[in-house]
Formats: sequence, structure tokens, C-alpha cells
Amino acid sequence: MLFVCLWALMFVLYLPAAKAGFVSDFTGWLQQVRYRPFWEYMNRSGFKVVSMYQGTQFVTWVYYQLFGASEWAWHILFITLHTANATLLYILCATLLRDAGVEQYRPIGYTGVVLFCVSPYVSEVVVWEPSFHYLQGLLILLLVLVWVQRYCYTGERRYVWYACVAYLFSIHTLEVFYITPWLALSLGWFYKGQLPQGKAMFGRVARYFFLPMLLLFALRLLEYRLLYGDWVSRIGSQTVLSLQDAGLGKPLKYLFHLLPLGRYLPAEWHIGSASMGDLRSNIYAFCDSGVGMTMFYGGCVSCFAWGLLRYGKMSGRAKVALLLGVWTFIALLLITPLWFGDLLLIVYDRYTYFTIPFLFMLVAIGIWSIRGRYVRVALLVVLLLANLRYTIQVNRYWGKGARIVDRLLHHLPETGDRTVILLNMPESMHGAPMMSASDPSEYKLMRDLLVPERPIKGKVYDALSFNMVTPDDGAHAQVLNDSTIRVKLNQYGTWWWYQAMGGHDYENEDYKLRINPGGDYDLTLKKPANGYILFYQVGDKWKQVDMSKTYEQY
Repeated sequence: MLFVCLWALMFVLYLPAAKAGFVSDFTGWLQQVRYRPFWEYMNRSGFKVVSMYQGTQFVTWVYYQLFGASEWAWHILFITLHTANATLLYILCATLLRDAGVEQYRPIGYTGVVLFCVSPYVSEVVVWEPSFHYLQGLLILLLVLVWVQRYCYTGERRYVWYACVAYLFSIHTLEVFYITPWLALSLGWFYKGQLPQGKAMFGRVARYFFLPMLLLFALRLLEYRLLYGDWVSRIGSQTVLSLQDAGLGKPLKYLFHLLPLGRYLPAEWHIGSASMGDLRSNIYAFCDSGVGMTMFYGGCVSCFAWGLLRYGKMSGRAKVALLLGVWTFIALLLITPLWFGDLLLIVYDRYTYFTIPFLFMLVAIGIWSIRGRYVRVALLVVLLLANLRYTIQVNRYWGKGARIVDRLLHHLPETGDRTVILLNMPESMHGAPMMSASDPSEYKLMRDLLVPERPIKGKVYDALSFNMVTPDDGAHAQVLNDSTIRVKLNQYGTWWWYQAMGGHDYENEDYKLRINPGGDYDLTLKKPANGYILFYQVGDKWKQVDMSKTYEQY
């Protein structure tokens, strides 16, 4: 019944974004699964990011063979997987609370999973199809923990086999498998003091779960080292070794995002008529400062040490909170070397997907520990409504962006054999991915894959892209002479992008692009203008540049 209710909630909540996930990295994946030989697809041949995701590749290959590129089929899969994760989270944590003697284990568990479902920080994983391996990764992690939990009760060896086989599969999926052995060991330690057979079970969990998974983990590292000459897949060892340069303040910044919804704070903060400056940037700076990091890591170590020293005297509720706090801390450390999204919404929220379930279950314990009933209810309502408000907002951004992308793909005017230059493309809608300006052209790749009945005959270039704030945003062009066009954005608060980074000067065999100090750019053709057709985008429409007119064309 819980699964059905959560699934219905997710379906309604994410209905506006149901057709929004086929963007960005999805097109590269679709090209691979549709046109590459099976083994090249399985090994991600041709991808710039080196990783070992054969398990994920196989699962998505099977699903594609069954349902193709159906938007609804993939969307249903994603909300179903997220709901399954929420249900497993409830089973795991409600059982922990019950075993610790907490009478309110059911309402605490329900509160935690509902917060997990309505958080705006899960939208990137639920909507964006390239995030499949995050859903799959959390599913495997939670299954392993549930099986360890079942083993502590029954001692049945089948749960050992279930967990080890699942972990064996997971080492060729997303790198969340790095933390699985440690979470399993800490779960066994928790039950050491909760069950009559707990002491013996902890030793068995260490022997039958932790050590085999640790061996598989080591073999996976060695396999990658032998194949690719490095120890760490996807980001490389150097990124981890230079962690102090990347900023150990990221875990605290992520907590600022997740708990007070810090990513949604306005850039300019006002109290009355007085400006308080960019509060969000000031908090980021504090998190990265020596004082901020000392307070955070010192506080965590102190809390964990205090909990261990007083563990025997702690209440059952506090013991579960300590375990969830350890899991949250480990999950935050896992994502510390990765990129941190501080400019736009949504981007890189996926990295927190393994932190959110444990953190919000910890929050639920805190809320239900408040003795004042009305205070507890008021805090819970405020927290739920705030998360719902921003989840609805980001899902609307996903939906608006998807409608614009769909119209731009289906309504490009006829181009003949001429070379097409798209002067501006929508990079994102408040961070929700749309179309990146890339080389080779992402627009052409998306058009060929998603609108194959209307192929573009000539070459296509994506000049630059920009981040949209409203559905009407766009640019306009001015012809300076028979070979040079100046392109200006129509609105403030947006800027140029190229290849998923800030826009910059570049040139190729057909044109030279130079960004001017004022934020506009000049594009100079290298061949006669009659061989080109140029378009600029406003909202969901393409407009053709008339090279015979020298005034600004809107």
C-alpha cells in the first residue's frame, strides 16, 4: 500500500516533466544504443569519460530493446524505481527504529520517505534519463542493507548470496559501490547491541558481507588499473589527490542546500530596504573557510565520538540517529571530489541522491523527537510545503524547457544544402538541461535521433548557447557587413555557453567567433554568405537572418 501511495504521489508531482528527460547526455547514449555494435555499447567505446558501467549498459540495453525511446516508458520506469527506493528506505529504517524500541517507528518512517519523495533535489535523477544509474545504484545499496538486516535476524545464508551477487553486479555500475561495504559493516555493528545474537552476528556480518565485498572492491580497482592505468574511474586519481584544492567545504555546502533549501535563496537578500548582499555566496565562502570546515568536521567527529562513548546509555532513537548520521557523513564524503553546482538550479543535484534518504530520515527522527505536538506538526507542515513548492517549480521548468526543445526540433525552416549556423540555442531553463552548443552539433544529433523523418542535408553548427530564465528569452542579430553578424541577448541575467562551459572565442573552417566586452559576439563568415543560412532563437521559434538588411533583427 505504501508503494502504491508513493507511486501515485510521484506520478502526479512529476507529470509536468514527463517528457523532459531526453536531453543533454541522453542523445549520446541513444546514438550508442541504436547504432553501435552490442559490445562497443557495453564498454562505452567512444565516450570521453572512462568508466566501467557494463552492468548499467546491459540493463538499459534490455529496456531499450523492449520499449525503444518511448518518453512515457522511461518516465514510468524512473518514478517506479524512485518509489521502490523510497519503499526500501522505509522497510530498512522503520525496522531499525522498531528494533531499537521506538514506538513511533511507523510515522517516523513515513515522514522520512515522504520528504525523500518531495525534495526538489531528486528531480534531476527522476526526470533526466541519463541519471538511470543513480536510481539503480541506490536500489542496489538499499537491497544490500535490507538483506544484511534480514540476515541479522535469521542467519540464513541466502541473504549473504543475495547481497554479494548484487554487490558484484554493482561494481560495474555507478561508483556508489565504494561505500556499500562500510554501510553494511556499520549496520552489523548496530545490531550487535540490539539482538540477543547480535555479538555473534556482527562477526558474521564482517566475515560474510564486509570482507567479501571489500575483496570485490579491491579487484574492481585492480581491474580498472590494469585496463586504464588509473585507480579511480570517471574522475581519475588526481582529482581525489587534489581534494584540498577542490574544497573540503562541499559537504557543509550540500547540507546548506538540502536542509534550509539554500540553493533556492535569492541571489540578493534584503531586510526591509537594506541589501544584505549575496547571502548564498557568503555562506558558500564560509563553508569553504578554515573556520567553517573546522566547525563542521570537528562537530561531526565530536558527535560520533560522544555517541560511541555513551552508546550503551543512549536511547534507541538516538542510536538509530547516530547510525543514520554516520551513513549521511559517508555519503557526503563520497561526492566531495565531484563538481558542485552553485550557479543554476538542478545541475549536479544528482550527486546528493545517496545522501538525501538517510539525511531526511534523520530529520524525521528529529521532528518526532519534539515533545510539543503543535510545534512538531507546524515544523513538519512547513518543511513539506517548502519542499513541495520548489519541486513543483523545478518540474515546471523541466516542462517549459521540454516544450521549447520539442518545437525547435520540429519547426526549423527548410535549409536546403546550405550550411546551417544556429546563432543561439537554449542551454537550460533555470538549470533544467535543454540544448548545449557543441561541436559536433548537438542540435543536429537530437534532430537526427528524435525527428529522423526530417533530416538536415547540410552541415550544422551550434554557435553558442545561453541559459534561459523565461520561455520568451532569446537573442537578436544585426548584420554588420556581407560577412559579419553581431548577436545580442534580449534579456539580462543570462550569459553565453559553449561545450557546457562559459562561452569563449573560437573558430573553425566556416566562421570565426569573437565575444565582445559588452556580452554580445561577432560571427565572421569565411566563405560567401549565400552558402549559409543563419538562424537565431527567440522563445520556441527560429528566425532567419536576412543578410541584406543591416538593422537589428528581432
